[in-house]
Amino acid sequence: MFPLITYFVELLKNIRPPVHRIKVAQELPPIVCKFLQESEFPTIAPHTCLAGSYPQKMGAGDVKDVDTLVRVPGDPKNNQPEAKRLIWDLKKCLDELPAYLGYQGYTEAEIDIERARRSIHVYFKSQDFHLDFVPCIAPDGFENIIYVPDRGFNKWIASHPIGYINLLNKLQKEHSNKVKPLGILLKHFRNQQMKSRKPKSYWLGALLVFHIQKGNLDMSQPLAVLFHDLLDAIYSQYQCLLGRNDSATPNIPDPVLGHNISWNWSRTHFETFMRRIKEGRFWAAKALETNNRDEVIVYWQKIFGKEYFPSEVETAASKLANEAYPGNSFVSPSGLILPSYLASGSSTPTKLTKFHGIEQV
Repeated sequence: MFPLITYFVELLKNIRPPVHRIKVAQELPPIVCKFLQESEFPTIAPHTCLAGSYPQKMGAGDVKDVDTLVRVPGDPKNNQPEAKRLIWDLKKCLDELPAYLGYQGYTEAEIDIERARRSIHVYFKSQDFHLDFVPCIAPDGFENIIYVPDRGFNKWIASHPIGYINLLNKLQKEHSNKVKPLGILLKHFRNQQMKSRKPKSYWLGALLVFHIQKGNLDMSQPLAVLFHDLLDAIYSQYQCLLGRNDSATPNIPDPVLGHNISWNWSRTHFETFMRRIKEGRFWAAKALETNNRDEVIVYWQKIFGKEYFPSEVETAASKLANEAYPGNSFVSPSGLILPSYLASGSSTPTKLTKFHGIEQV
């Protein structure tokens, strides 16, 4: 088996959001928070909170949107304020945001019951970037359960985005920092294999958490094996639904609160997802079974894209190896970093370097 450890390190670098996107995601929220504080739209301190891939540190690809929660006063039990009206009030306020930031742009109210959209979309033309704002009632602050408008806008439903982030961080620590990389690989696989009918990132994250917590994945394995096993576990879990003649789709439990979060997954979109999972599982199995490294790389490139999965990583592997074992390390043909030469197989020695700090210019 060729686990291609260093290849996967390079793959993860290639599919992470670019630096300028991360910079915007870091710089905009406090400015937006100040804008809302100064506006007539009613909010409660701390006013806003990031949600979605950026605070989770699980973004994959050129993520052009930042999801932002806007804390409003209210009573979720009595549906106060009325959610649909609040959406339009928030849109009216955010109409002024692009000009406030010095950009050209526009706002849209994303009220789509079928797709569970209940946000305000602010697009910045010159930045090819947008913000999505979701109003929420947070009786005990963002760190605890919050309430967001439900699918029909006639009540507020419980959510716990910070609880989900904390759970991811806990699992990440418990499993040698492999959980988030595995989630990023799953998102990238979806982006690469599904140009349309994509399942939501939160659904994918929930599936990842479910199979880790159920013990369906041996988290001691390298990422190549874990990725195959995750696809296999997902396909095995829902294969039985494909044989039904009705419109059955999975009930994916919320990782923190337990309620069904995939209630609006259409049958046709689910079937497309399962076809892609089945194909990816097949290619990953072939990659793990094949004894020819070049063929292994081709299979992984089918899954993740040739432009993302490297064809060779000798330079990158040597750099990583030298950082781990300066002057005494070797790189195996499969990309493994070794502290010493293996007589039973071929390996490439790394060059000793005296560089230990930040280069001065």
